[in-house]
Amino acid sequence: MEPITVSVNGQNGVSVRGNLSSLEDYTKIRDAINELVANGVKDIFVDFIDSKTIMSSLLGFFMKLVNYDKVFVHIKVGSPELYKSLQTMHLLEIFDVKMR
Repeated sequence: MEPITVSVNGQNGVSVRGNLSSLEDYTKIRDAINELVANGVKDIFVDFIDSKTIMSSLLGFFMKLVNYDKVFVHIKVGSPELYKSLQTMHLLEIFDVKMR
């Protein structure tokens, strides 16, 4: 499986290309977002360009950001499967999920 690529866009955006599958993927995304938070960003936009899945550890990290760190997380997804998964877990409103 190809490794994911994580890019920071502007002052508050993170783009993720590739399908999430490993702890290393989680770590790359978490580190990019933590760097933004350390710089005082309180609104973060995460774009999952083509992933069809998301890990529970990443969802837990996002929940911590929202509930503990008071950071607004906005998620954009390119996959209808991922959108449906987040909808099933009642996370569309919590993370302001939108389709690309």
